[in-house]
Amino acid sequence: MKAEDTKTELGESGAADLNAPPEPLPDSPVSLPGLATGRFWIACGIFLLVLGVYALTSPGRIDIIDGEARFDVAFNWLMTGHPIMRDPWIGSFLSVPGRYGLRYSIYGPAGSFFPIPLVWIGLNTGSRGIEPSQFLFSLTSSIFGAAIAPILFLFYLELGVTMRKAIAWTLVSSFATYVWAISNSTFDNAQHAFFVFGAIFFAYLSAQRKSYTLAAVGGLFAGTVFLYQEYFILIMPALALATLNFPHAEKMALPESTAPEASVLGRMASEIKRIFRSLWSMACSAWNSPGDARSSLIRYGLFLTTMSLGVVLFLMYNEARFGSWFDDGRLRSYAPPFRHQPVLGNPLAGFLTLLVSPGKSVFLYSPPLLLGIFGMSRLWRRKTGLSASIAAASLILVLFLSCIAFVGGDWCWGPRYLTSLLPLWALAFPFMNGSSGVRKYAVPAIIVAGFLVQVLALSVENQRFFFEKSFNDFFWAEDPWVYFKHSALFTRFGEAFSLRNGLPPTARLFNSIPIPEWTTYSLLGPPPNIPRNLVPLWIRNFKIFFLPRPWPLWMSSLSPASPPINVGAWVKGLLGMTVLGCGLVYRGFRSNKYR
Repeated sequence: MKAEDTKTELGESGAADLNAPPEPLPDSPVSLPGLATGRFWIACGIFLLVLGVYALTSPGRIDIIDGEARFDVAFNWLMTGHPIMRDPWIGSFLSVPGRYGLRYSIYGPAGSFFPIPLVWIGLNTGSRGIEPSQFLFSLTSSIFGAAIAPILFLFYLELGVTMRKAIAWTLVSSFATYVWAISNSTFDNAQHAFFVFGAIFFAYLSAQRKSYTLAAVGGLFAGTVFLYQEYFILIMPALALATLNFPHAEKMALPESTAPEASVLGRMASEIKRIFRSLWSMACSAWNSPGDARSSLIRYGLFLTTMSLGVVLFLMYNEARFGSWFDDGRLRSYAPPFRHQPVLGNPLAGFLTLLVSPGKSVFLYSPPLLLGIFGMSRLWRRKTGLSASIAAASLILVLFLSCIAFVGGDWCWGPRYLTSLLPLWALAFPFMNGSSGVRKYAVPAIIVAGFLVQVLALSVENQRFFFEKSFNDFFWAEDPWVYFKHSALFTRFGEAFSLRNGLPPTARLFNSIPIPEWTTYSLLGPPPNIPRNLVPLWIRNFKIFFLPRPWPLWMSSLSPASPPINVGAWVKGLLGMTVLGCGLVYRGFRSNKYR
């Protein structure tokens, strides 16, 4: 790279402009062995760095009963060879009876299958019974969430983003968006996001490399998401759009400088019309003769075909549990005598809740998402197929979630069901447009705001908000507009500040579960005989609500015999992993002359 080019990229001050339009690499990364080597080390380093931070800031315990149900299945799967539930406290309402009089979880198999190695390690290396396994299980989403980061980095390079900016924007996505917060939970939404992002990554690579194999791999990633939640099948055709080349659409795109002025809705209508015209033209070309159009459609079909393997596995899993391919137990769990809350809700309330409510707006919990919105238009001009895939998947998922009563995914922090979309929109971060003055002040402010929101998420036990508000178990079904009246985010400032007061004098037990010695089991709600208006007083009996959420902090407050792991050794090991990750990133960056 010439000195003049380097000066142009760095600017007069010598500092890289994080928000300048990305410059394409001089050549394809595949044809540059040195670049490929540096890219490998950086990807490994980013994973270790992000994983180290995620693991150090995780709760170190199962923080929600959904996670406890998945752990119980993983534990029994490992011990008995059958994915059954035997938990005496939550099994009655998170499982339903199936074959042979056994009870099975209402959740898919993937959330319990992938953590089995962690559960096994805990059972064979720990000295406190089941608690080390529960600790390691709580890190499952941290591992998958951290694995998103190296894929995002490699994806940026494929899009022509320079090495320097790819690293910077990967860290922004990892630490300033909701991906960090949900990766530090035993909810499995970070795992959904990993497989969705992997699916679209390999789909895009298949279009660039004209590879049927990569399209099939992308489909396998997509099929794995179905093993978590069935509703993800709605966005699979949209994700598969990334396997297509859009030659006609690209030719029709006007240069940025000559694009005519039009309203936002007009431009959207024009782009949608152009996409459908391109798809029709591609289908006609594929029908008439072999060529790129036909290979694109073959890749699309391969993606959906291998994705369907996940569907078949899920149906077989249902048959093994309940003797029916189409009975997953979930609908039965929502019917009396188990529960009585509705499944469908107010679509308008749900839509506005996800986008603009003070309590669940995805833009409040992930402020950098705004940068992705602003950058999508430029990414659309450069990569029409990829952008169409992101936009279509986002629209379908948001519209679907808006129609369900539990749109907020409670009890939780933030709009967890939208986590799988955040890495997709992070692809547009480097392409953000705007004046240099706006970028100079607004972009850093948005990134800092996103980082602070994630730090707040990690500070205090999430369920404290719901108990202090005296919410009923299914409060979201009682009032679809509840998140325009209450906000866990805005309440968190006071909750975090209250940590300086220390523990209440009545807080003698760590958790509310029947076995006081356990510290890694999910907390349980108040007994039925306690009126809801007295629940804010009830929680003052338990330390878990008034200690910092990251495990190195609350575990250090326990007696030396209480922690389920060796706190000092784990902290040192994870700090070492983080430092090693930084070193690998530095090594890869310094060894790469195209940075």
